Amino acid sequence: MIEKKMFTHLFIVFGLVLGIITFLFDRWQDTNNYPFLYSWTIVILSYMIFGGVIGHLLKKTFNEQKRQQELGIEEKNRLHALLNSLPGLMIVLDEEFKIRFANRNYIMKYGECEGKYCYEVGNKKSPCNDCLVKKSFTCELPFSREEVFLNNRFYDVTFQPFRDIDGSMLVIRTLYDITERKEAEQELSRLHSEMSRLERLNIVGQMAAGIAHEIRNPMTTVRGYLQLLGEKMEFQALRTTLDLMVEELDRANSIITEFLSFVRNSPMESHYQNINDILRNLYPLLEADAYSQNKKIKYEAGETPDILLNSKEISQLILNLCRNGLEAMQAGGTLKLSTYIADQQVVFSVEDEGSGISGEASEKLGTPFFTTKENGTGLGLVTCYNIADRHKAKIDFKSSSGKTTFFVRFPVTA
Repeated sequence: MIEKKMFTHLFIVFGLVLGIITFLFDRWQDTNNYPFLYSWTIVILSYMIFGGVIGHLLKKTFNEQKRQQELGIEEKNRLHALLNSLPGLMIVLDEEFKIRFANRNYIMKYGECEGKYCYEVGNKKSPCNDCLVKKSFTCELPFSREEVFLNNRFYDVTFQPFRDIDGSMLVIRTLYDITERKEAEQELSRLHSEMSRLERLNIVGQMAAGIAHEIRNPMTTVRGYLQLLGEKMEFQALRTTLDLMVEELDRANSIITEFLSFVRNSPMESHYQNINDILRNLYPLLEADAYSQNKKIKYEAGETPDILLNSKEISQLILNLCRNGLEAMQAGGTLKLSTYIADQQVVFSVEDEGSGISGEASEKLGTPFFTTKENGTGLGLVTCYNIADRHKAKIDFKSSSGKTTFFVRFPVTA
C-alpha cells in the first residue's frame, strides 16, 4: 500500500516537471528566436537526464522492494523450517478455528490440513464444548492440558495466542507426545507400590520370626496338658470342649508355620528332578482331599525335563494351589492338574471349576492377609509366590465365570 502511494506521487511529480520544462522551453524559444532544432535538442536532453534520474530512482525502489520480498520469503522459510524441526505437532489457528499453518510432524500424522477446521481433523462437526482455543482467543492467555487422542496416546497440549503482523489474533496449538513419560510414571508408581509391599512383607517377616519361638513353646505346653486332661475320667464331660481347644491350638500353630515358611530366605537345597515325580507322590493325598469333599481330581502329566527343584517347597506350593482350587469349587466339581512344556518353560497348571476371581480381588491377590476364605490367613498364596521366586519361576492366572487356572512357569535352565 505504501509503495503504491509512493509510485503515484512519483509519476505525478514526473508529469509536472516534464510539463514545466516543456512550457519554459517553449517560452524561451519564443523569446529568443532560437532555431527549432537547437531548442528541442535541449528539451530532449533535459528529458533524458531527468528520465535517467527517475529511472534510477524507480530501479532502486524496485530493487529494494524485491530485496524486502526475498527477505520476507527467506524469513518465512526459516520460520517454517524452525517449526518443522520442532519435535511436537504444531498448527496455527485463526478465530474461526481454521488451520493457517501445520508443521511437518502434524501433516505426517493427520495429512494435509491447511485451510481445514481443526475439529474436522478430529472427525468432528463442531468445536469441543471445553475447547481451549476459544478460551485462548477470549482471554488472550496461554493454556495447557493433557489429552488422549484417537490413537490412545497421551499428549501435552499447549495453546499460545499471539497477534499477526496485520493485527489479527492467532493461536499456536502444540502437541507433545508424552506417552512414554506416562508409562514411566505408571511403572514408577508400580515400583513404589511393590516397594511398599516388600516393606510390609519385611515387617511381617520380622514379626513372624519374633513370635514363632515365643508362642510355640507355651502353646505346646498348653496343648499337652489339655490332652492329659482329656484322658482323665473326671473331665470326660468336657472332652468335646477340650478337643476343640486342641484343634484351635493346632490351627494357631499352622498359622505360625505358614508365617515361618512365608519369611524363610535361607538357601534351599535343590536337585535336578522331575516335577511329575513330586506330583505322583502327592496325588494320593490330593485325591483323598478331593474325595472327602465330594469332588474329583484329574491329572494329565506331560513329558517334562528334569529341573532344579526343592521337593519340600514344591510340594507345599502344589498342596496350597490344589487346596485353594478345591475350596473354590462346589461339590461335584473337578480339579485338573497338568504339566507340559511351553516357551522353553516347564509349566504346572491347576484348573478349578469355581466361580472365578473378581477384578477387585485379582488386583489384591498375593497380598499378605488378603483372603476370600472365611477362615483363611491370606498367607498360603503369598507363600506360593515366594517359593516360585526362589525357584526363579513365575505365577500367573486367568479367570472367568466358572473357571480359574493358575500357571507356575519354571525356567528349563534355572
